[in-house]
Amino acid sequence: MAKLTETAEFTADVLRLDTDTPVRGFDGTDLGPSNEQAQTLANRTQWLKQKVDNLSTTQVRSVNGKTGSVTLTAKDISAEPVGMADSLLTGHLNDSDPHAQYFDETRGDARYVQISSANIGGGWLQLDSSGKIPAALLQTLTSRYVVVADQAARLALTSSSNLTICAQADIDTLFYLNGGENPAVSANWVKGQAATVSGVSSVYGRTGAVTAQAGDYDTDQVNETANREFATPAEKASWNAKQKLLVSGQNIRSLFGQSLLGSGDLSLIPAQMGSAAENHIHSTADIKDFASQTQQLITSSLQAGTGVTLGQNPVSGKTIISASGGGGSSGYIVVERQGVTAGQNHSFNFSQQSAFNLHAYALKEVTGSTNQTYLVDDFEAVSETSYSCTDALIFDGTLAPYSGGTVTLERDGDNYSTPVRADGEQLQIAAVVNNTIPEMTSENTPAGYVVAASSVYSGSNFRSWFPFTKSKTAQQAWASSGRPTSEKPEWLQITLPSAIRIGGYQIRNRQVYDMANLKTWKFQGSNDGVKWDNLHSVTGDSNNKAGAVRSYSLTASSSYSIYRLLVTDINSSFNFLTLDSLEIYPFAGLLINGGGKWYSAKNGTLQETDAADFDNGFTDSGTITATSLTGILPVKVYGSSPVDVSAVYTPYPQIAIQKSLSAATSWSQINSATLTATQDNDGFVRVAVSRDLTNWSVWRSGGWVDIGSLSADVSGATKLISEGMTPSDINGLNNAQWAQLYHDNNDVPDYLAFASALDISDPATDVATIDRLTLNVNEASSWMLQTPAQVEIRWRTDSVTFRTVTAGNYKLAYQIP
Repeated sequence: MAKLTETAEFTADVLRLDTDTPVRGFDGTDLGPSNEQAQTLANRTQWLKQKVDNLSTTQVRSVNGKTGSVTLTAKDISAEPVGMADSLLTGHLNDSDPHAQYFDETRGDARYVQISSANIGGGWLQLDSSGKIPAALLQTLTSRYVVVADQAARLALTSSSNLTICAQADIDTLFYLNGGENPAVSANWVKGQAATVSGVSSVYGRTGAVTAQAGDYDTDQVNETANREFATPAEKASWNAKQKLLVSGQNIRSLFGQSLLGSGDLSLIPAQMGSAAENHIHSTADIKDFASQTQQLITSSLQAGTGVTLGQNPVSGKTIISASGGGGSSGYIVVERQGVTAGQNHSFNFSQQSAFNLHAYALKEVTGSTNQTYLVDDFEAVSETSYSCTDALIFDGTLAPYSGGTVTLERDGDNYSTPVRADGEQLQIAAVVNNTIPEMTSENTPAGYVVAASSVYSGSNFRSWFPFTKSKTAQQAWASSGRPTSEKPEWLQITLPSAIRIGGYQIRNRQVYDMANLKTWKFQGSNDGVKWDNLHSVTGDSNNKAGAVRSYSLTASSSYSIYRLLVTDINSSFNFLTLDSLEIYPFAGLLINGGGKWYSAKNGTLQETDAADFDNGFTDSGTITATSLTGILPVKVYGSSPVDVSAVYTPYPQIAIQKSLSAATSWSQINSATLTATQDNDGFVRVAVSRDLTNWSVWRSGGWVDIGSLSADVSGATKLISEGMTPSDINGLNNAQWAQLYHDNNDVPDYLAFASALDISDPATDVATIDRLTLNVNEASSWMLQTPAQVEIRWRTDSVTFRTVTAGNYKLAYQIP
């Protein structure tokens, strides 16, 4: 096979070999199709090689004037500069009119709107020069006008696709209904003006709600009425003449010597008016009904006492005073009848009489209801005024001793303060500090907070920002990609928007799966991320329990904008560390002010300090006893910022004593009492009862025991706590035991009052509350006045008869002559 001779040229076309192309070799005159294609490609290859050789040697001296190792710019290759495309695209998007070639209202022409198509079928509506629809086109707006008798007829109209104008005759009003709306729905109708009003645009030039004014009408527009008539000229002349004569004094000049022409009032004496003098005397002969009036006066001025009857003789008119009323009162004789049968007559005789001006009535015994619930108290706020009590009790639907609470320090000059109650047995004050770091949703969200870590283990459950959010699953936590050592520690840091002083931090172990929690670490602060100050360190803490929380207080006085954990050892052999959460708390130094002095506190001991020296303040005072506080009461808590403060107050024993007795005479017996109360741990609730508010009793060892008097102070509370009944004691009393309380009153209740004492030793764990106190009672019998239909009463000249319609126990009362 002979070699081809290459010629450096780029001129001939390259032939394509098809399936029917014959294969021929070189015969001296013709290369043949396949060799011809190979020769052309060889010539091109030689030509391209020559160009490359020349480019690397002598032909290429520079590129756009640049020599040596040339870096081409966008301009060198006729391209746009970097960012030019983005800039042009942004400008295009922000351009108020980026497509000037497209139609808008300023560039409209015949291609889009044909003027000739205005106001014709299939065209567009064009307003006239006054901005209104041309009158010729109004005929195309269809509507219907109907008149109906009333609303029912209007709502009964059929629906229409056109506007409906309806005149309702009974109220002379137009209503409008848009086309297609349901006429049966009242809300679809729009109320218009009166149907018979053609339209008043103004009244005397005034529009709106027009009120008549002076000058709107003249006398010719006013009509006479039955009560208002015009005076005729003759009447005017007659009245004027009379007035003239009066003024001239020719007719009437004086009355009883007093002129009528003056400006003052007339002062007439009684005789001039036909009246008697102010002080005068009448004889009995002058009084026609003197006797009857005197008798009536005497009768009305008398009042019958016990066993006395008053009456009046209708013939003589004399008053009768009788003391023959027997054992009754107010002149009545009262007779009791037990076990009366239905239809039985009861007759009582007395001396003959004929006046029949006496009275009688009957009462029937009604048995009281049983098992009735009587509310003694539910201890709402209004109940407090009904008790003599110590001042650390709360009435708010539950009776309980005050045990403190959480309050926010309020602005007080340059600082913040709040008063706290401190007159109890103990007091503990602590700052309620919240996590400085907000809920993070990424490494840099919310803005101003940035999370960073030395490394992060692969996988979606180990993000560096997971320790700063509660919105994660139990298995999600930060995990490093390597095991921390002293030579190569692992760290997690948070950058804050500004430098703050912190008072502590808290970490939580991973909650599930592989535990590789912190064992040895330093908590550091920095303001540049380069120089770090050690604020706290822990060495060899072997707590690797799932979900365990470890909290630490700091005493550093500097402020930092970056805080981090620098970990050098973990509690496992894994090649990574885990951390569930990290919280950072702001510094909250508190001081107590009392008795004109300032105090810090540590472990319950007060330490006098300089005013407002919050650097030496406390975050938790510990338990301060009454001995330390007595001499400085009242006290206030101060801080340098408006933090929340928790005051845990341990009160002395408390007592509440009812101020007044409850009348129990309407009860025949007390069945039971229900004291709804809670006493947990060392909480105590005790009660006692009294019939006179002087001597108090408790049920003990099968009987009622008098424990003496109770006072509304700590001494009385302590006594009742020691000797009183528990809730289960009083709830367990039955009706027979309650009856023993009233043994000297035939076992029938008369009066009752309650006293309650409550005590707690530790407000954090003890509970002593009373929610409600009720009694279950049987009501005593009552006596109901009977009507004539129930007891028929008949008078005779010498007796009175009672006829009972139904059986029962009765009291029959009557007067005697």
